[in-house]
This record gives sequence, C-alpha cells and structure tokens, in this order.
Amino acid sequence: MSSVSPVPMTENLYLPTFGKEFGSISDYGQDEWSKLNQTVVRNLSKTVVAVASFIGNKMYFGCTGIVVKSNEASASILTSASLVRSDDDDSNMKSILMIQVRLPNGEATIGMVAHYDLDYNVAVIIIPPFSGLQAAFFDHHMEFDSHSKVVAVGRWFYSGRFMATAGTLTDEPNGDYLEHMRISTCKIPMVMTGGPLIDSCGNFVGMNFFSVERTPLLPSNKIVDFLVLKRVIKSGPEKTVKRKYESPCRSKIENEGPELILKSISEKPAPLLPGSEGTSSGESESEECVDEELCLFPDFHEPLPDNDFTQLIKNDLEPRGYPMPTRLEGGMHLVNTFEEEFVGDTWCKLGKKVASDTSRSVVSLASFKEDQRFFVCTGVIIDCIESTSRILTSASLIRSSPDENNIAENLKIQVYLPNTLVLTGTLQHYNMEYNVAVISVKGFRCLQTAEFHNQVQIEPKREVVAVGRVFESGKLMATSGIVTGEGSKLDCKELMVTTCKITKAGIGGPLIDLDGNFLGMNFYGTKETYFLPRDIILGLMKHFEAEWFITGEECSKANRWPVPVPRWSYPSSRARRRQKLITNF
Repeated sequence: MSSVSPVPMTENLYLPTFGKEFGSISDYGQDEWSKLNQTVVRNLSKTVVAVASFIGNKMYFGCTGIVVKSNEASASILTSASLVRSDDDDSNMKSILMIQVRLPNGEATIGMVAHYDLDYNVAVIIIPPFSGLQAAFFDHHMEFDSHSKVVAVGRWFYSGRFMATAGTLTDEPNGDYLEHMRISTCKIPMVMTGGPLIDSCGNFVGMNFFSVERTPLLPSNKIVDFLVLKRVIKSGPEKTVKRKYESPCRSKIENEGPELILKSISEKPAPLLPGSEGTSSGESESEECVDEELCLFPDFHEPLPDNDFTQLIKNDLEPRGYPMPTRLEGGMHLVNTFEEEFVGDTWCKLGKKVASDTSRSVVSLASFKEDQRFFVCTGVIIDCIESTSRILTSASLIRSSPDENNIAENLKIQVYLPNTLVLTGTLQHYNMEYNVAVISVKGFRCLQTAEFHNQVQIEPKREVVAVGRVFESGKLMATSGIVTGEGSKLDCKELMVTTCKITKAGIGGPLIDLDGNFLGMNFYGTKETYFLPRDIILGLMKHFEAEWFITGEECSKANRWPVPVPRWSYPSSRARRRQKLITNF
C-alpha cells in the first residue's frame, strides 16, 4: 500500500455535521491522554481507525472503528451500523455506499461490509491486510463496576486526529436505550461513534454510540457474542459463547444519526452508453468532468488484490449484475446503478390523498437470470381480479438487450409490492415496438390502481410528476417537471418529453398530473424523460385483453431503448479528461 499525503481539511463542508455541532474537535484529547500510560496509548493507536461512507463524492456518515482481526489475508473493523444504515428505513441497509477506512498512519483504503446487526447497531468492515494494525482483545468474562473511570477514544476521518474524552461508568437506568446497553458520562462528538471505551489499564469496556445527553455503549461481552456468531473471532477456551437475540427495536442511540443530518445525494446519471445492462466495466470518455476540489479522497491507486477482500466485493457485486472494479482508487464509486434515487423530493406538490393513492399502486420489479439480477424497473398496478393483480411496466425488464426485440430466456421476475412483500411475477403480455410489458402477481389483492380512465389532455407546459420505486429498499420516489412539447429523439416517435429527471430505477414508472391522473409510462433519457402517452397504452391494453394466453408482439423494426451501463468512476480518469479538455481548449 502506497503512502499518501494527509487528506485536506474540510471544515466548511463536513465538519458541522461530524464535529462542531457536538463540540469543537479541539475540546477532545487535550488532557485525557494523561489518564493512560504510554504503552496503552501506543497500542490503542494501532487499533483505532476512522471510517466514512460516501454516496459518490459526498460523505454519508463518518465515525470511528476498532480493529478486531488482522492477519495476512485481511483485517476486520468493528464500527457502528449507522455507517451504512438507511436514512429512509432504519431497518434496512443503505445500498451502494463506498466505504473508506483511515488507517493509523494516515493512509486510507476501501472497505466492504462483511457483517452487521441492526439490533445491536454494529457492523464489521473488511479491508485489505495491513501490517501496522493491532487487533483489540475483548475479554468476555471481565466485569466493570459502576463508577469505574473510563476513557472514550475516537479518530477523525479527514485529519486522522486521535481523540479521547474521560468519564465514569454509571449505574443509572438505561431508560430509552435497549436493556443490554450501559451508560458512561463521557461526552463524545458524532465522529467518535463506534470507537472504544477503555478503562485506565487499557481493557476494552465496550463500543460507544452518540447521544446528546448521555453516552450509551455496547458492553464488551455483547461484542464478543456478535463477533463469535459471525465467525470473525473464535470463542474463548472456557466455553462457547451463545448469542441471545433481542427483539428488534430502534433505540434513541441514533436519534441524531445521518437521517437527521445528511440526506442521501444521488450520483448524476452518466450519458447513455451502448451495450446491455451490467456488462461493462469500461469508462466513458463522455463522462461529465467533476471539479477535483470536491473529490476529497486520499490519493491512492492500487490493483485489485487477489484475496478475501476482493472475493467479498465480487460476492456483493456479481449477484446484482454489477461489474468488478479494475483497481482500487480513492474516490472511486459505482455509477448508473439501479439503487440510484431521484434527486430531490417533490411529494409536497401532491395532495395527501393523491400521494397516498399513488404510493399504493406503484411497485418495483426485478428480473433474474439464474442467480444474477438482470434488470430492475418500476411498474404501476392497473387492475386486480380476485387475488391476482396486473402490473404495467417496461419491457426492458425482459428484453435481451436495448438493441434487440427478443426476450431473454429463463428469467425469473420478483415484484416488490407497496406492503413490502416480494412475490413472484409472471409475464402475461408484451409489445417490443413500444417497450411495454404486463406482469401478473398472484396472492396480492390491490386496493388501489392507476387512474387510467379519466380523460385528461396532455398539453405543453403542464406540470407533471414522475414516480418510481427502488427495488432493494422499497423507497418511493417522485420528481416533478413539465411537458415540453418537443419531439422524441429516440427511435419510437410516439414518445413525448418532460423535464422530469428520473434514474434507471424509474423506468416503467407512471407519469401523473397533480390530481393523480395517469398520463403515461416513463423511459430514461440523458437530459429529459420520455413517456409513452396514455392513449397508446390503452390501445395496447385492449389488444392484450383480447387474448387469453401469453401474447407478445415483436416488430420488424428494432427500436432502441438505451439504458446507461453500470460502471466504476475513477477520479484520476476524470482528472485526465479534464486536463485534456483544458489542453485542447
């Protein structure tokens, strides 16, 4: 691993969230280290790291981590699950986050989530091996009395600064916290979440979480239970540790977590690229250049190592149909994913009833080829007969490639329903010329369908809302715009255009007006959103309904329905392209 220069300080951008808001960073560690001997401090400095998660080049959450395992194959870091917990649904993980770990010597590396427990609010991050790390030892049988003197330790991601603050354990009732938690009087900032609490001899008491009034901690015996359960470490020689699960409950530990501080920022969609979905790991020369001053990442470049860490990345990416990175580089991130959300939230433009009705009729669909995800899009429920619902969506869900009119063989379809159930879908009808498909789902009786039958004139300048749903999280998204009146630039000339900006996840979703009336079905565009108007869809539906068996229509003319390809974006490549543009200019 190459050495790097310190990451630039970014107080103006990130410090208010992960530092100043909960006390000046300079307040921590001035006199607290004097309470520990030099050997304890030296060993501790090799065990405590800083961890941060990013969406694109924007920080999602920053905290501290504890090295719990280090060998020649990889290293494991214990930290708070707030690093990767979804800000929309705290019972789920946030999809497609890039994780970086700041090591004790100032270097940084990419990390991946290996294990997590949202009840305990802990996660284990695996990183490539590094010789300077020292694993913490948590004594499962050591007990710490109330009023024991303790020190909370943390590390700040951008400066790598080592911090400490002292206090005592208390015997106060847990109150709002889960029963297995303990409390200390240490006052920590957000960045020390996930850091260790130790006694004056350097024994690990537990892992800290942030709270405004008191600092809760997960005791060391519970940490051992979790790490043994996940086979990160082996149990002690005296007995095998058995994990006892608590009922799921969201405590107030994370009341000041990322959902209240830093909202998700989606990556900008890249220009349309040729080829089928999820098959390319190349880089587009047409990628939008990014201001390098905003790429605040350590400047490291490494080939992808052949070890457990790389295998973990592969196990995460391949089932989702995403390419492997060609190298490790600070600031690298995956773009054009199916988890990318709409920018902004325009539900406020819709009345309460319209928003509620819409949310109950919009679903997400995913197709799979064997064990690999093939395509993901949105759909809208159009009718329900007894316990079978029918869903209108894009035929890209089952199309073999954007340039062909053939159906991919042996696909399995799953439907994420508004009630969070995931059921198997069956292809019922399709039309390749207009890229439309109808999927049926048995065992779900829908109480709300799309408002198809209201006669609404689609006129230029009319305000509209495009709706989509993310498959993995189930998040419902909306983005507003107007009908432009411009013609289609795609092969299908019956398409109309709006200024709504959707992502890949919104393909196949409904376009509605502010009264909730269905105006059409959305398709992806680089600078605008195309939609197939309602009257054409109604004509297709009448034709479909005349058939009592699975029907499909292929056309002699192959209309292209381009979709951006998932790929890895590297800051160094963007910098080279930017420099080339400047030179040519």
